[in-house]
Amino acid sequence: MARIAYPDPATLPDDAQKLLSGLPPLNIFRMLAGSGASFVPFMSLINAYLNSGVLNAELRELVILRVGHLCGSNYELHQHRRVSRVIGISEERIAATAGALPSPLFSEVENAVLAFTDNQVANVKADGVLFAKAHQHLGDAGMQELVIIIGVYLLVCRYLETFEIDLEETDISTSGLDEIRRSVEENGG
Repeated sequence: MARIAYPDPATLPDDAQKLLSGLPPLNIFRMLAGSGASFVPFMSLINAYLNSGVLNAELRELVILRVGHLCGSNYELHQHRRVSRVIGISEERIAATAGALPSPLFSEVENAVLAFTDNQVANVKADGVLFAKAHQHLGDAGMQELVIIIGVYLLVCRYLETFEIDLEETDISTSGLDEIRRSVEENGG
């Protein structure tokens, strides 16, 4: 059970109510909707890399899963394993995000990016050699997006764990990405 009550949607400001009504019915969004002025811009940020990002969807999800493992966030892992399956990542590759690197299940690019992710999570400022290897594959914009994704999911995992967000009783049937895009475009900027 969550540490604080999920807000009653009827008590939320109009912009938060409208945005929440179009989002997938996930407890993370229910709770975030009560975060005041942060909710709408935060969802715009998430939508930017989930639906219009530089990194390809598989690499993005592998990074998110890796951060989820490093933070020990069951909710995050559950939701992004589900997203990963919907977009076509194999169970083997999903499971490998919890394992040792380099992994033969990942490409050279994926191994470089995941090693960078590990190092940045552990040390804040990632090692120069690991930065250079990831940068070689991703370029400037890709590296910036990677660091943003790592940072956002460090925040999200801490939020989920601190508030003990409940896992939904039933999974949604989609990735949720299209619903996020539509709701943000229609209601959130």
